[in-house]
Order: sequence, then C-alpha cells, then structure tokens
Amino acid sequence: MYRLELHCHNSEVSACSTCPAETLIRRYREAGYSGAVSTNHINRGTYSRMEELSWPEKVAHFIRGWEALKNAAGDDFDVLLACEINLTPVGWPAYIPNDYLIYGVTEDWLLKTGDMRDMTMEQLSESARKAGFLVVHAHPFRCNTVMMHPDLFDGYEVYNGNPRHNSHNALAEDWARMNGKIMTAGSDFHKPDDPCCGGIETECRIRDNETLLRVLRGGQYRLIRDNP
Repeated sequence: MYRLELHCHNSEVSACSTCPAETLIRRYREAGYSGAVSTNHINRGTYSRMEELSWPEKVAHFIRGWEALKNAAGDDFDVLLACEINLTPVGWPAYIPNDYLIYGVTEDWLLKTGDMRDMTMEQLSESARKAGFLVVHAHPFRCNTVMMHPDLFDGYEVYNGNPRHNSHNALAEDWARMNGKIMTAGSDFHKPDDPCCGGIETECRIRDNETLLRVLRGGQYRLIRDNP
C-alpha cells in the first residue's frame, strides 16, 4: 500500500508555514509516505510583499515551492502540484477562512486563468472544472467558515489534521455523505513538528495528477486519519 499526503505547505511559498521543503520531505519519508501533494496557498498573505509583481511573476514564485519539494524529494518520493485558494476580497474588513483545494493544477492553467483571488467561488469552480480539475472545500466546518452551495464542489475535506484548529471533521464527513461528494483527508502540515497524519492510502502508487484525479473520482483509496 502507498500513502499520499493531500494537504501540506512549505515555507518557500506559504507565508504561514515555517517548514522548509527538505524538512517536510524528510518528515513524510520517516512517516512511511511515498508522496505528497503540494497545496501551497494562493492568497493575500502569500503575495503580501510582492503585490507589485505581475501575475506571471507571482505564478513563478508559487511554482518554486513545488520545485523545492521535488528537488528535496529526488526520484524516490512523488510530489504533485495542487493549490489552496482563498478568495477574501481586497480591502475586506476581516479574513474569510474559506479555503479551496484544487487538485490537478498545472502551471499553464495558473498562467492562463489570471489572478483567481479576484474571482467569485462560482467563477473559480467553473474554471477549475472546465480544465478537468477537482474542487474540494478544505476544512469546511472550521470556525467562521461560510458554507457555499454543494454544487460548487466535487468534494469535501472530511479530515483535517492541523493541531492548531478544530475543523469539526465529523460534521464535514456527515455533510459530504449527505451530498454524495468525494471525501478527502489531509494533515494540513505547516510546521516541522506537525503530525503527518492525513491523506490517502492506495494499492497503486500515484505519481502524477492524472492518476490522482482518476483515483479520487473512482473512490479507489482509504482515508488516512491517524490522529483523532
């Protein structure tokens, strides 16, 4: 069986992460994983000190986080590209903790789509699905999250292992089952000592996004939920 993390962040891109790529890869190797999906943030925080840059320059910065993980991983650990997007509008008085995981992402899509932080959820969902990607609501029942219509999503993260948040995972699983959606799990790894406790376990090794999308759509996996 192969273990794949579906939600992790490294400090080369995600401003809220303190874990460099080399440490993240080492931690997951030690925990018995064969790969990880890089879900670094595309949000206001990521680009807070570089908003003057063009969108292609912002995309290049984002891609460097994935490349740092791949360089640290070498050939015996798989690193796939995804992202976690937040759509809090510019100048909004309070941060809206709605985060959306997009699986299947490509650099080309990021460049062609433009700054999706300015999109509505309806626009983001339409763009990602048109490209053949999966849209998953991350930690949908975390405090102050605004619930959006289930039709906008392919799935819900029903287990989020971040130790600094109560994501009310049981509620998320009930909601996903009630709406017949794909269920995912992730550690939401940010810090060097965070637990490697989420993801999926599969009989086939997932080495690319095409395989990941097929496995998630087909339900050919077991959720990893190693912490209560």
